[in-house]
Amino acid sequence: MTEPLAPPQAQELREQESGVRLHPLTPFVKGWGYFAVAAVAMANNEGLRSDLKLAGIGLGAVLVGGMLLGALSWWFTKYQLTDDALRVDSGFLFRRTRIIRFDRIQAIDVAQPFVARLFGMAELRMDVAGGGKSDGRLSYLTYEHASQLRATLLATTKAEPPAQDEGPQIEAPPLLVVPTGRLLGATVLSSTVLASLAALVWLIVATTVLSFHVGLFAAVPLLLGVVQPIWKQVVGNHGFTLSSTPDGLRTKRGLFDVQRQTIPPGRLQGLLITEPLIWRRIGWSRVDLDIAGVAGSKSDGEEENAGAQLLPVGDRVEVAGVLARVLPGFDLSRIELHRAPSRAKWLRPIGWRSLAYGVDEQVLVTVRGWISRRTSIVLHHKTQSVRLEQGPLQRLLRLANVHVDTPVGPTDAVALHRDIADAASLLEAQADRAREARRTAASPAPDQTQPNAPRPDGSSSSAASPADDSSAT
Repeated sequence: MTEPLAPPQAQELREQESGVRLHPLTPFVKGWGYFAVAAVAMANNEGLRSDLKLAGIGLGAVLVGGMLLGALSWWFTKYQLTDDALRVDSGFLFRRTRIIRFDRIQAIDVAQPFVARLFGMAELRMDVAGGGKSDGRLSYLTYEHASQLRATLLATTKAEPPAQDEGPQIEAPPLLVVPTGRLLGATVLSSTVLASLAALVWLIVATTVLSFHVGLFAAVPLLLGVVQPIWKQVVGNHGFTLSSTPDGLRTKRGLFDVQRQTIPPGRLQGLLITEPLIWRRIGWSRVDLDIAGVAGSKSDGEEENAGAQLLPVGDRVEVAGVLARVLPGFDLSRIELHRAPSRAKWLRPIGWRSLAYGVDEQVLVTVRGWISRRTSIVLHHKTQSVRLEQGPLQRLLRLANVHVDTPVGPTDAVALHRDIADAASLLEAQADRAREARRTAASPAPDQTQPNAPRPDGSSSSAASPADDSSAT
């Protein structure tokens, strides 16, 4: 005979059956910005400034109305763990139910925006295959609750029993920490900031000294071109820390909004190493990753093809170290690069010497760019398709481009302006390598991604199309 549940266990079971509400302060954390905007708008209204009583009543009405709407939204928002999914119910006028299946969750992270962090709250962010980022967000919970729910979901998605509560976990020592001074120096030395700064100085000199009637109003976009990158990189990546956890590599960054992102093993699709011209002289570079299920969109306030940032700026030793972490045994310096033929200079007069590609048993590497060198690294078993393209001028010069397609992300592997025979050979060889690698790679569970749409005639998009092989993503 089973023992009756103790009172705390019975209460927890009842809450689970009826759904669990979010933190009571969620309406305030989500809606404080609207109140601030209303206050600024009223302050800029001349009529309201002259009648402070009316302005106070209006501001109070906005505050009370916002609190009521936020409270209603909070009251009707609940989440519940079922046997195979996380269910989230929301909406008081139009009901909405999200069913997030455990087998579609690819990564789970905990983020703390600035205001939420002031109250010890956090947002649970889940990367769900086939869904947008807003579909996988649960905000807001206490930080401890969000961390506990993350651990439970991770254990459930891995089909493992949840670990027993052993008290607060001690974070592993960081593998590396990027100094703020280096972030600032790297941002100032970037081509965007330098170009905006030079144009801003010229505009000021032309307007004040040379009496050119350009107008200082034209300096506003140039000033934004200087301030915005510095704010985004220095403030957004402040305290960037890379550490190793049982779930994979984990990054932590941000001065006001603390962002944590986990890079699960087996989800890596490709890498991109970016080296602006001045950075190369110093020995700095940035490393971004393509992760299955992690791709931002403009609606999320991020770059369209954003992925996971592995290292915002690092020297050659640090870059080699993090590459070896995500690709054990990989050494970029040992890969032999094949340069583009000299006749490619008719199409790229300046940067044709920077065009190259290389292959080893694990990855394919492409290099291009003179002002900003981009080195794309694609794992063979993650290749989705390989295609050859040739424009009219390339046909005259007997050149062609070979594209190695991967899921949406920063990596863009293209072997530009190859000799037509070399391009055809690379096309066939990479397709064979992709098929063989998918057959022999000892990878974890197949990534849940949408297959390529079939053509009307039923043929595949290329020789390496993985439409019938879900592990190819």
